[in-house]
Formats: sequence, C-alpha cells, structure tokens
Amino acid sequence: MGTAIFMVLMVCGYWYTSRDLSSRFKVRRSIGWDVYFLVALYGCIFVLQGMLATAIIWLLLLIVSSSANALQVIPGEHLRWQMEFMNWSFLGIQAPVVVMLAFAVGFCMYRSNWSESARLNSSGRKDLYQQLSKSNGVEQLLYQCMQEGELAWITLKSRRIYIGMVHAATFEYENTANIVIIPMLSGYRDSKTLSMSIEHNYSRWYAEHNITLTSEPKNAMAFRKVLMVDQIESLSLFDPASASSLAMTHYDGVPMEVHGTFNPDSPP
Repeated sequence: MGTAIFMVLMVCGYWYTSRDLSSRFKVRRSIGWDVYFLVALYGCIFVLQGMLATAIIWLLLLIVSSSANALQVIPGEHLRWQMEFMNWSFLGIQAPVVVMLAFAVGFCMYRSNWSESARLNSSGRKDLYQQLSKSNGVEQLLYQCMQEGELAWITLKSRRIYIGMVHAATFEYENTANIVIIPMLSGYRDSKTLSMSIEHNYSRWYAEHNITLTSEPKNAMAFRKVLMVDQIESLSLFDPASASSLAMTHYDGVPMEVHGTFNPDSPP
C-alpha cells in the first residue's frame, strides 16, 4: 500500500510539473535534489487533496448513516456505512486508499490539462513571465527590452559586442539557453585598450535598403543573431541618444554614426 501511494505521489508530481508552465520553469531552474523535492512537493499536495476528499466522503456516509438510524429508515438495522467503507478492500488494498489515490490522479489531471491556469493566453503568459523574471536580473532586463522596445548591449566572453533589439529569449534548458537579437550595431573591444570598435552598422543598412520586420522579400529577421547565454559576459540597456558619449570608433578610427531605435513598421 505504501508503495502504491509513493508511486502515485511521484507520478502526479512529475505529470504536473511537466505540463504546468509555471512549474516547468521552476523545475528547469532547479538543480540536483531540488528537482526531486519539488516534484515530490506537488505530488504530496495532490495526495493530501485526495485524502481530504476521501475524508469528506467518510463524513457524508457518517451523516447519512446517523440520519437513517435516527429516522429508522430501515427498521431493526443499525447502519454503519462509514465503517463498511473503511473496511471494504479492492485487490487487497483498502477502499479509502483506492479512492484517495483516484482523487489525487483526478485533481492532478484537472490542474494539468483542464483548469484555466493550464490554458494561459498570450496575456497570461506575459504576466507569468514578468513574475518569474523578477528573480533573475538577466531575464528582467531582457523582458524590459522586449516590452519597451529598448536596445540591449551584449558583450560576449570573446569581447565581441552586439547592440540590438531582443526578439526572444529561452532559458528553459540550461544547455541551450539563448537570446535572439536583431542587431543594430556589432563590433569588438580592443584587447589592449578595451575601447569599442564598430565593424557593422546594421541600422544604416536597414535604412538604406528599406528593411523592416515586415518587409519583403527580405526582412530584419534574416539578420537575427542567436547568442548562447553561457557565452555572454555582460548585458545592459543601450541608449542611442547618449551613444556619442560612449567613445565608439570604427576600426579605422573614424567615429561611427549611431542610428536610433528600430521601428518594426518603418525604416530606422
């Protein structure tokens, strides 16, 4: 019986954490024993809910039996349906345990597949991601960039630098965590002076060739860059208005012109 309870507990916990969006994010960000305890925690919640539902059934049987005995619904019989429920067995397992596990599985399936929290719309997903990003400075900054259209300054460990719009970010799996950006400027930091040199001015290219996020046959997404998170050294917001004070020079020493923010519907 204990094995059956433990098995249902772990299966329910795993099923829920693999289906629920919020829980899936929490599991992916946990390591080591934290994952097992998190799965077991959700399983315990469903088993306890099943236990509570079973207790309610027992209480209802007690009330019905007491009422029937008081009213002598069946003359000469002293009904004890609550005790019969407790003593009944199914395949060698007591009925209350079977009912409890059935309720636990039912609650798990409902919460995982049919409840409103399991069917989040775009607004609900946005609110969820905003809440989850509060505990991570990198994700919070990326969320701000995506929501407000701010440009991000990303410096890689190789001293390569990208400045652009954050299109998407994935942190669900640690090994494949990445950031997708639409670059506006790219360059590198000099190994000796650490000054920044601009190699490519994508913003100027977009403007000269009328490239936007919706242009045809080629749009800005054709120039997107996928940066692995484990290769990023630093991340910050970039303000084009103050770019002149950042001492950015072209590789030949000529100051580069920095265009403003990129409007998806029109050239920058």
